Amino acid sequence: NQFVKFYNTELLKKARDENKGTFFLSGHYSNWELCAFSYPLLTGDSMSIVAKIQASRGLNKKINEYRELSGNKIIEIGFSLKEIFTKLKQNKVVTFLIDQSANAEYSAYVNFFGMNVPSFSGPAKIALRQRPELIIAYGLRQKDFSYEVFFEKINYSDLNESSDENITELTQRIQSKMEEVIRKCPEHWLWFHRRFKHRKINSP
Repeated sequence: NQFVKFYNTELLKKARDENKGTFFLSGHYSNWELCAFSYPLLTGDSMSIVAKIQASRGLNKKINEYRELSGNKIIEIGFSLKEIFTKLKQNKVVTFLIDQSANAEYSAYVNFFGMNVPSFSGPAKIALRQRPELIIAYGLRQKDFSYEVFFEKINYSDLNESSDENITELTQRIQSKMEEVIRKCPEHWLWFHRRFKHRKINSP
């Protein structure tokens, strides 16, 4: 409680009360692992985190053991879609990290820091079908090395159907919010995973 503090937690209660599930959207920003680890301990709730499988099976197993110690659950990519839908129907929290470069063939190209880059469209596709609450979650390291964690809602109530146009629009809103978070403290962002490697150069 002294090392990590949560703010705007009324958004979490509201989402639970509406009984429609919650997507946390976040990134490799500040101490994201600690913020996620703290969530069950400080709220009494837990979340399912969608994560990539590490190349080393032993390392993957050990990392996930640590990640689940506080009560969270890891959903590995490749086994995720059915479980995500189940968790949302159970009014649970599902977390995506959305700040890495996505597969250029299966993504939505949107503007991120002035560049046209492929971005994960899965959260938008699922959100437009299931209508969970969309909340971006991020922590900021303080001068005393404690952390303040904030929750902010992403509104998409005006997007009523799961069309390609709406998927791209919601993906843009999600990435714009992530950009806004990064601009608060750019030095907190883990930038060296080559976010812009598949960018498209627009013709003048």
